[in-house]
Amino acid sequence: MSELEVIHYVSAKMFFAVVCGAVIGVDRELTRAPAGFKTHILICVGSMLFTVAPSLGDPASTLPDEVGRVIAQIISGVGFLGAGAIMRSNGSHVIGLTTAAWIWFTAAVGILVGVGHGGSALFITSSLVAVIAGARQIERIIFKKVPYSSQRHLQAVDAPNQEDSVADQSKPKAS
Repeated sequence: MSELEVIHYVSAKMFFAVVCGAVIGVDRELTRAPAGFKTHILICVGSMLFTVAPSLGDPASTLPDEVGRVIAQIISGVGFLGAGAIMRSNGSHVIGLTTAAWIWFTAAVGILVGVGHGGSALFITSSLVAVIAGARQIERIIFKKVPYSSQRHLQAVDAPNQEDSVADQSKPKAS
């Protein structure tokens, strides 16, 4: 494949990967999640490129096993990214699981684009973003769950101001 053919081949796939990653990223930005717009675009495009890379040399010499091994490595590597998003807060309360799941899903979408199913990837991405937006509404109504972005705001407001406590300790106490 000539360099121009590679650019044409990859740019069509990259378009779908960027759009899918952006759709997911916008949703995550709206909820003020730790991994947002740019992160999801990068994960989706990166997964697509790793999936496409084995076939960029001589497509006839690319074995299906090769692509399968690359996909397996993407899945395990993205697992580490997701694990980094998961944190423990206030003892046993765990946060970041949804962000980790979105990271994993975004990589899967990139893989789907990389193997040539950009239209399906866009449909699946749009469908899942809509389903999750609906699920958020159900959580708020039925379970009275406070959105994650509001929880973070409430924690910041409820936390004592450390500067004030340090300043109060340095002032001499009146007797």
